[in-house]
Amino acid sequence: MSTHEQETFLQTYDWVKSWRDLPWSHEEPTLFLPEICRQRKTGKALDIGCGSGTDSVFLASLGWEVTALDFMEKALEYTQQRAGEAGVSVTPVVADITTWDPPEQYDLVLDHGLLHNMDPVRYPAYRERIMHAVAEDGDFVLLHWHPLFEGQAQGENGPTRTPREDIKAFFAPEFQERYFAREEFEDLPDFVGRGMTQAYYLFRRNPAESHPAEMIEQVRATLQRHDVDVEAMLEKVSDADVSGELMATIVGPGRLGISHRIPATADAAAELAGWAQRTGQDANEVSKLLRVFASTNLGNVCIRNAKCTECDVSFCKRLRYR
Repeated sequence: MSTHEQETFLQTYDWVKSWRDLPWSHEEPTLFLPEICRQRKTGKALDIGCGSGTDSVFLASLGWEVTALDFMEKALEYTQQRAGEAGVSVTPVVADITTWDPPEQYDLVLDHGLLHNMDPVRYPAYRERIMHAVAEDGDFVLLHWHPLFEGQAQGENGPTRTPREDIKAFFAPEFQERYFAREEFEDLPDFVGRGMTQAYYLFRRNPAESHPAEMIEQVRATLQRHDVDVEAMLEKVSDADVSGELMATIVGPGRLGISHRIPATADAAAELAGWAQRTGQDANEVSKLLRVFASTNLGNVCIRNAKCTECDVSFCKRLRYR
């Protein structure tokens, strides 16, 4: 970690008298955590930069096996103290996430404001650890500051404000944004840059990236179920059968999630080709197959007003989250 980061946090922890005095302390669990706990079974959780310990104790109280990680020993003292008072236990780890090797994968990983306090030189190492730590079907919750308005300057002492699109791009293509929420703060101290937007993300792994061959097989299976002669149609289909706008929609996050954003019409083919190369698929065949799938004259399934009730592609967002 940088000396600047170390000094800033050491000064803060030396100054405070209790966890409630920490500038980042919070009484309620981070947004999305209660909903996640209602929707899935308890498992293993990693709280990165556990700080005041609120989230670690909340999760442990619901039966999660919690690893609380922070590079500040005082943060872990607060977390363990609060866990003891609540009658639960957490596993404390004194470490910097960018140099720590996660010993296992976790069903839930939480970052309540660590990334936006980090020196950008360490972003690649942070990302690598997150990719390794989140289980295949795990959830990743991130709190990060955004600009309150376009062009807002950064505060003198941070945290760093980063637009939503840049955050999504940072974690793409492995992760997809599942939920997003924001809360605006218009009047903060000058040293943190006055106002900001506090943003919350829930990310999950992108199945198009982790299981590409299975996704393509689901497309084929859907066409075959509708008695489409796939191989014959692959010989007939052309670019003219499907508009560039529709292909951009299919490639984008609203359907197959091959791209984390809806690409420009002219860029859809390149996005698809890049995905195919990255995941070991035949770019030409995949392009033709999706055009058959989207053509009203051929597959007639993934058309502009998609026939989701006739589709078996669980990788599509329109089906996956219904």
